[in-house]
Amino acid sequence: SPGTLQNGKSMLRQLASCLAVTLIAGTAALCQAPQTISLPPDSPRWELEGQAKVVDHQGRKSLLLNGGGATVKDLDLRDGVIDVDVSTDAVRGFFGIQFRLDGNNGEWVYLRQHKSGLPDAMQYTPVLNGGLNWQLYSGEGFSGGVDIATDTWFHLRLELTGAQAK
Repeated sequence: SPGTLQNGKSMLRQLASCLAVTLIAGTAALCQAPQTISLPPDSPRWELEGQAKVVDHQGRKSLLLNGGGATVKDLDLRDGVIDVDVSTDAVRGFFGIQFRLDGNNGEWVYLRQHKSGLPDAMQYTPVLNGGLNWQLYSGEGFSGGVDIATDTWFHLRLELTGAQAK
């Protein structure tokens, strides 16, 4: 099952690898324009956890997060866009993006490659006090059918606006 929420402000969790992340972060102050941040895998802004490390994967410098995680330091993202290229050669597992993290609370959108094409291949769960709540947040509006490529790069885009995540 998916791991528990880790401390930090924005985190990639158990991704097989990623090339770079582009964050377009909206700010609380209305007079400030959104900020775009692009983080290469070897950026010092990544806090690598567990077995996470920088590697070359399919011709790209990448973060290998096999059972680990990568948190973006000094980022307070409430609304915005997270873009990431991912690749996994695992037959079974969970990988995704945790966001709006605050201590042991936050949200998580994750993919399950062993469910590729099925109605619950992609799932959302709020994380409350470190606990995942996918059992309560399942079905329409909380899960979706997507095709998940194996052993090839594909793009994930997460758009956060208020109570909506698309």
